Amino acid sequence: MVSIPDRHDNSASPAQVPDVPADAVAWLSAEEMRAIDRVMIDELGIELEQMMENAGRSLAVLARLLLGGSAAHKSVTVLAGRGGNGGGGLVAARHLANAGARVRVSIAAPRRELAAVTRDQLDVLDAIAVPVELDAAAAVPPSDLVIDALLGYSQAGPPRGGVARLLDAVKGLRVLSLDVPSGLELATGTLHSPHARAEATLTLAAPKTALRGPAATLAVGELYLADISVPACAFSRIGRDYVTPFADGPLVRII
Repeated sequence: MVSIPDRHDNSASPAQVPDVPADAVAWLSAEEMRAIDRVMIDELGIELEQMMENAGRSLAVLARLLLGGSAAHKSVTVLAGRGGNGGGGLVAARHLANAGARVRVSIAAPRRELAAVTRDQLDVLDAIAVPVELDAAAAVPPSDLVIDALLGYSQAGPPRGGVARLLDAVKGLRVLSLDVPSGLELATGTLHSPHARAEATLTLAAPKTALRGPAATLAVGELYLADISVPACAFSRIGRDYVTPFADGPLVRII
């Protein structure tokens, strides 16, 4: 078990997250993760929106733990990209705002360029009055924690445009990355510049092979894994053996 101490209030109880040995879990390539997504949606009827909600809720849970166990009155900046990874970040923004955090969102694209599921999450944030900057500039306000949800497992090549500017702007800040630090290309294991240098990374369903590659040591930080409701049969359909690491909870740390 890992104890995450309260960084701001020493009177609070430490939060416990189960540890799982790295060799006890199935590590997937980026291509295998794409295959899992196809099985989930096309064969099992588990929609992207459901997986996104699970991912964002778990991301908000880990963010609270990194903030000392409570989000109340903490400042959180969520950096979101245009695709599914960004949508997961927007879900986390909603959960953290509901938990009392002062949340701001910077999206590295205009609304018209967002994926439909990501745009739906943005509509919810607009409805509950979470401040959002679209096509965000490089400025990132002082924050207790920055959530990097800019680029997901399909990223290829160096970050560009607004994504690159936002990554440059958070150097030296506490960063929690969703699925993979932005700038770490999972298909090749290449760490591009700029990139997120995360204190912790919450990867989804299964850890990705490149997250333990040589370049990853400069970007990933502590590696956590979240259950987004992928069943064992999805792994078997892509030819992989699978034993759930989530017997003791939906969030674990990979050691």
